[in-house]
Amino acid sequence: MPTHERLPAEARSAKVGRRSIRRVAIVLGVAAVMTTVACWPATRFVGVDFVVTQQSLPLWVKAMEFIDRDRNLASTAQAVLGGIDGDDAKAAAALGWTRANIRNAPAGMPIIDDHIWHIVIRGYGQSDQQADVFTTLLTYEGVRAYWTFIGTKPDEIPISYVLIRDRWRVFDVARGLVFRNAVDDLATPEQIAADHNLIRAVAAPVVDDVEGYVARFAGYAAPPAPDVLRADLQMPGRRLWYEIRRPLGMQGREWQMRPPAVSTRAEVRP
Repeated sequence: MPTHERLPAEARSAKVGRRSIRRVAIVLGVAAVMTTVACWPATRFVGVDFVVTQQSLPLWVKAMEFIDRDRNLASTAQAVLGGIDGDDAKAAAALGWTRANIRNAPAGMPIIDDHIWHIVIRGYGQSDQQADVFTTLLTYEGVRAYWTFIGTKPDEIPISYVLIRDRWRVFDVARGLVFRNAVDDLATPEQIAADHNLIRAVAAPVVDDVEGYVARFAGYAAPPAPDVLRADLQMPGRRLWYEIRRPLGMQGREWQMRPPAVSTRAEVRP
C-alpha cells in the first residue's frame, strides 16, 4: 500500500492514543486530588472528666463517622418514636426512653463529652447529655426540640423545650419533670416564668429540696428559640445547608447552650 494511503490511519491511531493518555491523566489527577482531600488532617475535641483534648484524624474518617452517627441516630429515633402518633405522646415516649436508657453516670466512671450517639452507646451521662439525647430523638422524628442551661454555675441545670401544638413546652429530663399549667396542659416557658407555683407543683413529688430547685428559676425568662437546633447539625443535609448559609450570615439564630438573658413580657395563657 502506498505511504500516502497509510498516513491517515496512522494519524488517527496517534490521535486516539493521545486522547487515551489525556483521559488517564485526568482520571489520575482527579484521584490524586480526591485522595489528598480525603486524607487532609481534621480535628475533633473530646472531653474526659472535664479536660478537653484535641485529636487528629483524616477527613474521610471524620466524614464517615459523621454519616454513621446520623444513620444510627435516625434508626434509633425511628425505633423509639416511629409508631407513636401525636407530638405530646412522642415527647412522653422520648422522655421515658431516655430516662430508662441514659442513666446517671456511675460512681468512678469517667465523664466523657464527645458525641450524642456515643452517649446512647455508653448508656449513661450527665444531666445535659440526657437532655441532648431526649431533644435529638425528637428532632430526628420531626418534633423540634432543644435544651439550654438555666441558673448560674455551679447550680445551673438543663431545661428542655419541645414544640408541641405550635408552642414550646418545658421538660426537665434529668428529674423526669413535665411542667404543666393551671389547667393541666403542658406549660410554656412564659407560664412558668410568670408563676413559680407551677414549678413547685411539678417538683414537689420528685425533688427533695423544692425551694432550692425553684430558686434556680430566679430571673428566668423564656429563651429565644433557635432557628438552627443542636440536633440539626447532626444531620448531613441540614448541616450542609447551614454551612452554606453561615458565611453569608443567613443561617438564622443558632442554638446556644447558655443563651443571653432576655427580658420578656410574661405571657399567661392556659
